[in-house]
Amino acid sequence: MKVAIIGAGVSGLSAAITFERYGIKPDIFEKKCKIGELFNHVGGLLKVINRPVKDPLHHLKNVYGIDIKPIDVIEKIVMKGPTVKSSVIDSHLGYMLLRGQGENSIENQLYKKLNMPINFNVDADYKKLKNEYDYVIIATGNSQIPKELGCWQELVTTWVRVAEVLGNFDTKTLIMWINTLYTKSGYVYLMPYNEKRAVLAMIVPYISKEELQYYWDTFLKVEKMKVDIVNMVDLQHDSGNCFPHRYENLLFVGNAGGAIEPFLGFGTFNSIVSGVVAAKSIASGIDFEKEISFLSNANIKMLEFRKALDLLDNDKIDRLIKILTFPPIKKLVYDSNFNVIKYGSIIMKYTVNKLHNKPYEHRKRV
Repeated sequence: MKVAIIGAGVSGLSAAITFERYGIKPDIFEKKCKIGELFNHVGGLLKVINRPVKDPLHHLKNVYGIDIKPIDVIEKIVMKGPTVKSSVIDSHLGYMLLRGQGENSIENQLYKKLNMPINFNVDADYKKLKNEYDYVIIATGNSQIPKELGCWQELVTTWVRVAEVLGNFDTKTLIMWINTLYTKSGYVYLMPYNEKRAVLAMIVPYISKEELQYYWDTFLKVEKMKVDIVNMVDLQHDSGNCFPHRYENLLFVGNAGGAIEPFLGFGTFNSIVSGVVAAKSIASGIDFEKEISFLSNANIKMLEFRKALDLLDNDKIDRLIKILTFPPIKKLVYDSNFNVIKYGSIIMKYTVNKLHNKPYEHRKRV
């Protein structure tokens, strides 16, 4: 069996590791000269997002055979609204993951588990490969190819600014800012590499690249942020649903398969799982579309949260933050394994429909 993988990110590498377990050696093509995104940053993996999975890293290891190590656990989340500040403290709210080309990034952790070479500096042509291989896994990290083939439904497009900053940081604390003045219905987060270095990232939906600088400057001014910026990069993220996930002998995984959810923009867990499932489907004959359907279903639920957040003004954002840290709600959301996404999406859908059914003048004030 001849198999090709285009892209050596987390989804492509997870697929390759899985193929090795089945005795299959795919040809892996990566257009960069080395493993990992060109910029280092820290990404979050919140337990609440992946329920009913209790622990996402344990789940990846025990169910999918992918073992990765975080740089730290998240024990505290600080949410800063326009006028309120609330904290959630627990012994284990999630993980901080190193991304990029650092030695301990999850990309390099996966790469070290491989016993096969990668063809670097190759910008592979999927149209050519699909005729030369029995299967081609598309793990390119973007939606370009599924869009070309009519397999992509756009949900949310955001611009992201990722800055590496110096200062003094609590290595177990995630800080989030939400304010329509500088994020619209997005957010800013800070997660540390260590006590002296952190990632400060801004995620703003429905804007152009040219507008991003305005929102960034507004954030720094409003929040009186005085940080020493070492490095900075701007990226566009497309969240969408891919259907079908298999087109002829092409299988779409990771961001190309709709792994970035449309609410907060997380995608690492989904990317890894989609890569593993794609490899298993080729090696063992399981139904890829059926096994990967959870991705589209989860995105539909997350979209309800995104629609609700799009309708909130700053007063309602303050109230939402207070509600999320009100002790009985906090206990349900953070201290139990209650499936917030599943049942919360129903509430959000009802709320959005109710707001849309109100007169236009009233909705403007909401």
